[in-house]
Amino acid sequence: MPGWGRATGALLLAGLALAGCMQDAGPPLPCPRAVTVADAASLTRFDGTGRDLTDVLFEAEIAQIASACEYDEGVVDVTVQVQFVAQRGPADQQRRGDFAYFVAIADGEQTILARESFDAMIEFPGNRTRAGVVEELEQHIPLRADEPGAGYVIYVGFELTPDELAYNRQRSR
Repeated sequence: MPGWGRATGALLLAGLALAGCMQDAGPPLPCPRAVTVADAASLTRFDGTGRDLTDVLFEAEIAQIASACEYDEGVVDVTVQVQFVAQRGPADQQRRGDFAYFVAIADGEQTILARESFDAMIEFPGNRTRAGVVEELEQHIPLRADEPGAGYVIYVGFELTPDELAYNRQRSR
């Protein structure tokens, strides 16, 4: 089963877009797609049980996902960068937003082969009310004989509570 390694994120890196897959010779082979899960692409975190605008700690979204890969004898190594952007809410007193997100790998039949959660934080220094962070992940995916990496999908989304998921679904109507 594939396993995730993690490197630390950095503040809103310019040039997040990465080149496509790379290999030593011939045309590049296609990389696995990296996509957001629609219902988990944003997060509104409230202070307590209130749902008024004044109860918002922060709102965050997955702003961009970029990936690159390399093939090496039966495996594809994928590097994924996920850019998170957040807006500080009126109820925030800590000047930061703590959240968790997940990354899952699915094969061509949409069977989840691996899934892992990660903790992240966005700080709002000084008078800033908007900030972001880039998380970088690396994945080593073993391939079956003559199987392209393009047959896999890497899903990214926020870890949401049932109330946060319901809030997202209500807003998207």
